[in-house]
Amino acid sequence: MSDQSSHELMESYVDLAAEEARYRRAKADVLEDVGDRLAEGVEDAVDEAGVNVEVVHTSKDGSLQTLAARLDSAALVAALNDHLPDGFVVEHVNDDGTLTVQWEERETVRDRRHDGAVLKAIVAEETVLDADGLVDEVPTRERVLSRAVELGVPEEAAADRLARLADLDVVDLSDGKVYPDSNFSKF
Repeated sequence: MSDQSSHELMESYVDLAAEEARYRRAKADVLEDVGDRLAEGVEDAVDEAGVNVEVVHTSKDGSLQTLAARLDSAALVAALNDHLPDGFVVEHVNDDGTLTVQWEERETVRDRRHDGAVLKAIVAEETVLDADGLVDEVPTRERVLSRAVELGVPEEAAADRLARLADLDVVDLSDGKVYPDSNFSKF
């Protein structure tokens, strides 16, 4: 037990609580600043990657057109490697279109995660589901690797990372095709 009186202990407590509140505010300010920088990086990458716009419907008389803008998520993930602040990498492109970005200070891990995220984005983009949500079409291994190379992933690194994703049950390599596997949305 302390030699301080209860009154002195409470004064110490109040001082510590005020200091803790200052640190919490400082932490929140730092995280807000980081979030703003990440958002700016994503905006820059979107400008670089561009948006694909296509006509999805035309009325019978041709007077009404419905256009859909679609972001090439694989190109976005690849571009983000150059636009995110140092140490940050896209971990995953989520089903709802959001991105999970993680801070990873080890450069070698960051590069592998970036390559894996590009590969996963390619597989997600090129996987077609039927009306029941079942897999109807998937890309070939060759297509995934060639698209990754187009997006700046070295061919050997892409092949190694794809094999690693298969080991982690993120993708399934079967008959020359790449299927989303049980851990696809987790990693």
